[in-house]
Amino acid sequence: MHFAFFLTSCGYHLIGSSTLPFDSVTIKPVKNKTYEPRLEERLHNALAKEFIAQGINVKTEKGDIEIEATVTAFELNTIATLDEKAQEQAIIMKVDIKITDKGKVTEFASIESPLRITFQSSGSVSQAVVHKEKTVDKACAEIAKEIIGKTVIKYAKQRP
Repeated sequence: MHFAFFLTSCGYHLIGSSTLPFDSVTIKPVKNKTYEPRLEERLHNALAKEFIAQGINVKTEKGDIEIEATVTAFELNTIATLDEKAQEQAIIMKVDIKITDKGKVTEFASIESPLRITFQSSGSVSQAVVHKEKTVDKACAEIAKEIIGKTVIKYAKQRP
């Protein structure tokens, strides 16, 4: 509470969905230009979940704005090894976004998570796969938050 008061007293505004000029969004099917399977459905689900969490309705068609996402890069980088075996890996995923609002198009290129997303790849192959799958979902969720953040900032800058 004190933090919110501090921000408003310094001239900052906390932006919620009530101040946005749209109430709903249509998320077009996500395109996946990588060889990593199922990223399109995972990112689509993460985007829908995050918009709903922000109080914005997700519609299958005729939303106030339309979001198109394309996964352009997916990499696994080894960041720790032991006896020449990968122990920890990082996921790097990049997404291009196109927002269409009443015919006006805004694009953001190469959006990625602001956090370093890693997982343990030691243990059995099946354990490593399970860790990787959970981490891919986390990467999609973090990128979805970044996309929603950029969308909110875009509309905040347009306010008088």
